[in-house]
Amino acid sequence: MKRSTIVGFVAALLGGVAAAPLHAQRSTENALQAAKDAFGTSIGRENIGLYGSDDVRGFSAVDAGNVRLEDLYFDPVTLPSSLLRSTTTIRVGIAAQGFAFPAPSGVVDIRLRRPAADPGRSLFVSADTFGFLVSEATADVRLSPRLGAALGAGAYREAYGNGTTDWIASGSATFEWKPSDSLEVVPFFSYLAMREVQSPPDYITAGEYLPPRVPRQLFTGPAWAENARNRYNFGTVVKWQEGGWRLRAGLFRSVSNAPASFANLYLDVTPGATASQLIVTDPPARNGSTSGELRLDRAFGSGDVRHTFTLSLRGRLRERLFGGSQFVELGRIAIGAPQPAPPRGPAFGAQDLNQIRQGTIAAGYALSWRGGADLNLGLQKTDYRQRAVPGNSAALVGRASPVLLTATGSVRLDERLSAYASYAEGLEDSGAAPGSAINRNAPLPASRTRQYDVGMRWKVKPGLSLIVGAYDLSRPYFQFDPQGAFSQLGSTANQGIEVSLSGAITPRLDVVGGAILGDSKVRGLAVEAGTVGTEAVGRPDRRLSLAFDWRPRFGEGVTLSAGLRAQSSVVATSSSAVRVPARALFDAGLRYGFRLGDAPAQARLSVTNLANTFGWDVFGSGVYGFIDGRAVQFSLGVDF
Repeated sequence: MKRSTIVGFVAALLGGVAAAPLHAQRSTENALQAAKDAFGTSIGRENIGLYGSDDVRGFSAVDAGNVRLEDLYFDPVTLPSSLLRSTTTIRVGIAAQGFAFPAPSGVVDIRLRRPAADPGRSLFVSADTFGFLVSEATADVRLSPRLGAALGAGAYREAYGNGTTDWIASGSATFEWKPSDSLEVVPFFSYLAMREVQSPPDYITAGEYLPPRVPRQLFTGPAWAENARNRYNFGTVVKWQEGGWRLRAGLFRSVSNAPASFANLYLDVTPGATASQLIVTDPPARNGSTSGELRLDRAFGSGDVRHTFTLSLRGRLRERLFGGSQFVELGRIAIGAPQPAPPRGPAFGAQDLNQIRQGTIAAGYALSWRGGADLNLGLQKTDYRQRAVPGNSAALVGRASPVLLTATGSVRLDERLSAYASYAEGLEDSGAAPGSAINRNAPLPASRTRQYDVGMRWKVKPGLSLIVGAYDLSRPYFQFDPQGAFSQLGSTANQGIEVSLSGAITPRLDVVGGAILGDSKVRGLAVEAGTVGTEAVGRPDRRLSLAFDWRPRFGEGVTLSAGLRAQSSVVATSSSAVRVPARALFDAGLRYGFRLGDAPAQARLSVTNLANTFGWDVFGSGVYGFIDGRAVQFSLGVDF
């Protein structure tokens, strides 16, 4: 799909949406206002909090298989488009108490965007100083009193601080059908087409030191090294409730196909800003997963005590075709200097096939006491089978069939203070080796994990809550070995204290603030042999996220915002000899709500990384990418 095709496709969708007989309220979406805690909330295009889907207590909850869609098990190859999702919330600590079978590493809780009771449409556009352009349209359509649709379309020209760009077209639809008061059927679909996706460089140093400062917003990769992706998510959720019976079912399909894939590696980076540039090219690849859950609840009791018994069946089938890479060496270069684009390399090699089948049967019991106590117990038996077929080699099969326990409980100590505790065991995916590893994209084995957490929530006053909790998370440790392969080097004991403050300090001042004080230690034979340090690569021990919204009396419709994102120094190599320095990034913004005729609208001006701080992110031992510099963004949203 060429750029003109993408623009034309989205223009047609936008035209169809705009022509609908359309009162959605997307222009006023605000992640800070939506957040119930500081652990991570996404709404529309906005994100706030300590964690994201790929970074929860130091690990990826998506790779671990801990995603829930409308409360049901979902194995996404790629997360659905933001047009399809109303909110995405990171559930850890007390926020994970409501799940029947909580998972170690936290839960990514996705809620679909549902059609509003009243028809309406919204338009949104934005641009920033990197050259990032966004145009989106959404519509809520009522086809009958019991049938509605939430539609969305978007066109994007993305541009980043490292100079890379891409073009994206996106479309989504959610249908909500309620044939009776007790039955609800929700089919959904989202599609994302990515084209001309330039590959950002990974900087891999030649020794135990950080890369030198390099130019930002300057891309020097070959013009032909552009990725392409086609991403789909579709499925159906069914919910039925009658008396004490409740049935929930979901069947989902998630696909990411890659017609073209490239990695842009700067190897043996020196303090003098030279490197050996290597372009890794992959043949067309595919990755798809079918997953779902069937869950039946039966509730008993009345008055102060309620008992609920749960039976759940979960399953997934994932298949990946990958590998067969070819390598194009561009030779020794000066970083930042444009390089000639040589012809492509030799023919592709044989590709690898990987298949995962997993089925889980689970039983749970929940006790709820109106006096202020809840208890949830869960028992899961899972059967996991991974079949790997390396190119031109015999198949390798791995199996696991553990019994997993979960237990959570909370108690209200008084009208404002509650305590909670939980224990969870899991068999979690470990993702795939990164593109800079010699076993690039190879799937990693499933991991046995275990997590304890305990804490308290204090309602400081109506609308303002403070949460303080501690956790202890154990799981295998994957990192680069001395030969450059990404493999298990031991295990980690990841412990920490989390603090969250969220809500209204005054009627005009809101806050979402969170902090982590952690300690992640590596243990195992490699540590004992001295080849691996005791500190985990890429995980800051301390992290702070603080954001404020203030609505001054002197400006009706005006909201001023300020934010701080800070982290301690980070170990950058397996030996623990190199650290990325601590950093603090400041953000600021202004929102102005007004009316365009009869339509509510909101204009927003925001600045991220206000001081234009330069810093490195750690992608693996000795592998780096730099953070974005200062960006100024203007956006406008209108509801009709």
